[in-house]
Amino acid sequence: MFSVSLVAHMLREKGVLEFVAAARRIKANYPEVRFVLVGGLHPNPGSIQKEEIESWVREGVVEWAGQVADVRPWLAQTSVFVLPSYREGVPRSTQEAMAMARPVITTDAPGCRETVMDGVNGFLIPPRDVDALVAAMERFIANPNLIRSMGTESRRLAEERFDVRVVNQRLMQILGITS
Repeated sequence: MFSVSLVAHMLREKGVLEFVAAARRIKANYPEVRFVLVGGLHPNPGSIQKEEIESWVREGVVEWAGQVADVRPWLAQTSVFVLPSYREGVPRSTQEAMAMARPVITTDAPGCRETVMDGVNGFLIPPRDVDALVAAMERFIANPNLIRSMGTESRRLAEERFDVRVVNQRLMQILGITS
């Protein structure tokens, strides 16, 4: 079964509303696709209220796991990871998805764009662009082989760019600490 997950605090700036809008549109044509929100509520004024999330669940648009201690089981059962955030540092959630060999759809915003090579391990979309998010999701639905090939590239890039041993070794070389 094809599934799409977003792992983040339930904040508007994480692109949760765009994720839900895209899910609603995809489900109109592909009702079997699962959309899963993983993450807890936040005291931030931009937080999405529990009642709103529960209404999406009742509508059948998304499933909501809430706050979880370990995202790995959730990522293991997702086909494609999505983070339509408006802005980030380099997001840990995309790195975790990449480490688990999942293709990523994220925004072409600073931080987010550092994790995806567009067309290689996923797709970059403009922030706040539901049409582009739907189109990227539909590319995976229409071409399921991309899930595996881009997922493999995600894992390779995660090892290359974000493995702490590799990063520390590069830093030590830059600082002249090792030969």
